[in-house]
Amino acid sequence: MKRKFQDGEGRLLGAPNKESRQKAPIGLEPPGTEAVLRTFVRIMDLKGLFRQGWLKRGVSEARAESVADHSFGTALLALLLADRLGQTEEFAGLDRLRCLEMALVHELGEVYAGDITPVDGVSPEEKYRREREAFLRVVAGLPEAERLLALWEDFEEGKSPESRFVRQLDRLEMGIQAAALKAEGFSGMDEFLESAHRSVTQRDLKAILSLAEKSAWGV
Repeated sequence: MKRKFQDGEGRLLGAPNKESRQKAPIGLEPPGTEAVLRTFVRIMDLKGLFRQGWLKRGVSEARAESVADHSFGTALLALLLADRLGQTEEFAGLDRLRCLEMALVHELGEVYAGDITPVDGVSPEEKYRREREAFLRVVAGLPEAERLLALWEDFEEGKSPESRFVRQLDRLEMGIQAAALKAEGFSGMDEFLESAHRSVTQRDLKAILSLAEKSAWGV
């Protein structure tokens, strides 16, 4: 799994200390401070994890998107679209904050599991198991760990309006990125655009994807 860097936690903080996870030393940090810092540093390793699909299609490391880039893009789409699309039949009553939180946490399992792609030969069940186990490692020690896990599991199940919305944004972000790479001359992007079109079904989201694709063709 190609990464620019990894294990920021180990370099900055060393291995977690069991006693420090239970409570901070009196007179130093408030309880939970170390857990928050450790979780943040673990998540920041996603800035160094390339999106493997791009690399496998010949996109250079200098141009390849990181998982953190992708998560930011998905969250930004949620910010821009949640209120408006919450008025539509497909996504009626969207909770914008929940959408933003879900977009930010939906890839956290990749901190340790890596970016598993469809061509890696890993079954959906095994992928889910690996990423869930990794997610628990990422949020270990946080008081709100269970709530964050519930957000991630909601995204994976795709049953709530928020999860159905964010799952389409996840694919829309990929499609827009593929269109941008295609416009820059990278080959092999049509399969990503076709995949995005299969997943992005809501009218407004599909219009955004189609416009990005037309722009890539110079239309």
